[in-house]
Amino acid sequence: PGRPDRAGSTIRLVSSLDMLAGRLPDGTISTDRQTRRQSAIDSWPLALLRRVRGDDLPEPAAVIAPVTTGEVATVLAWASQTGTAVVPRGAGSGVCGGAQAGADADTVVLDLSRMDRIGPVDRESQTVEVQAGVRGDRLEEELAASDLTTGHYPQSVAISTVGGWIAASSAGQASTGFGAIEDVLLGLTAVLPDGEILRLRPVPRSAAGPDLRRLLIGSEGTLAVVTEATLACRARPTAWEWLAFGYPDFTTMAKALKNVRRAETGAAVLRGYDETDAQLGFGALNHTTGCVALAGFPAGPPGLDARKQAVAAILHANGTELGARYGEHWWQHRNDAVQTFAQIMGPERTFGTGVIVDTMEVAGLWSAVPRLYESIRAALSAHAQAVACHLSHVYPSGSSLYFTFLIGAADDREAETTYRAAWQAAAESCTEAGGTITHHHGVGRLKAPFLAQDLGETGASVLTRIR
Repeated sequence: PGRPDRAGSTIRLVSSLDMLAGRLPDGTISTDRQTRRQSAIDSWPLALLRRVRGDDLPEPAAVIAPVTTGEVATVLAWASQTGTAVVPRGAGSGVCGGAQAGADADTVVLDLSRMDRIGPVDRESQTVEVQAGVRGDRLEEELAASDLTTGHYPQSVAISTVGGWIAASSAGQASTGFGAIEDVLLGLTAVLPDGEILRLRPVPRSAAGPDLRRLLIGSEGTLAVVTEATLACRARPTAWEWLAFGYPDFTTMAKALKNVRRAETGAAVLRGYDETDAQLGFGALNHTTGCVALAGFPAGPPGLDARKQAVAAILHANGTELGARYGEHWWQHRNDAVQTFAQIMGPERTFGTGVIVDTMEVAGLWSAVPRLYESIRAALSAHAQAVACHLSHVYPSGSSLYFTFLIGAADDREAETTYRAAWQAAAESCTEAGGTITHHHGVGRLKAPFLAQDLGETGASVLTRIR
């Protein structure tokens, strides 16, 4: 008595799924246990830890994999009519638990990975139409045939989708020069919870009311399911040229990058590594001490040499030149961390049990950056065995700070407790220092408890009312 009738609820949902199956092509709905289990979580380290230690994780009643916007509309209309919770899922590479099935038995996962059509390239406008399930590496391969690129290079480019980029408000590694997803997205199609289809035509900019495109960017499937997008492209760089300088401390390095960004020198990549992260990233080059700043330029444009000289002059003021090989090494290995993460958190458990590795990407104004760095690093260090940080996206007014931390505990239970404590302390430190708790990974289940402190009670209430 007093407990949900899960068995009865499951029976009702199965019957309802039979009804939905009659409205969709054969093979769209799967209730296979292995498929449901694979789609139950994304790449949130805590969920991966629970899975690998054998916890009984909530699973969806079914996985529904449409191939058209119309089919998505059919699913959501059915879900609205039957009171079924829907979890949209792209490639499952998110690290915040944003695509995780809930404990409610009446839940289905809407798998968009089959929506992987790449439409025509408008060469005159330099745009491309894609479905939301298109993965980044495949999109770039297709665009390369036209000597184009989106310029959007997240570290997860090979394991993430266009829909995921929009949902999580993604930023690529060349965001300084090429912009983030909001600068690339020109138009989209999305399906609202009742199955109504919203089509926003591609335009470079519009003042026709609040921008609904921006409303859906970062919404993580809470407002609508994005199914199609039109993205801006640009000429594909034929090569990259690099500058790298070393600094004695983080604050000096950050100031140098700020000055480069404000000088508008045309650098498309600007990144800065604290000493720990520099040793991890450039140890193969025998880097042992000090921080590292990188500046990358697409080769070819007129005046490139002069712009590089201007950047070198700024970076040289308090730094020591390290050579182009640092940038070349970073470009070649920039996505290696994806595999390292999989080895640590996957079934291999490379570092053994009781170990969790995670990242925390925050952002703040330049006046807050030094304090953000020191306070968050201290908060994480109180719980983690190793903490590293780099400035991954640099703006005239501020920067993101990307922390990587490794927790080692006696066993996986203790590791989870320590992990939660680390996040709680770091999130509080971030807010107190004037930063935002996420720059490009989104919120998900991981950061949902901290959303009100980030936006304020009124801001969080506004989001709730919009939903």
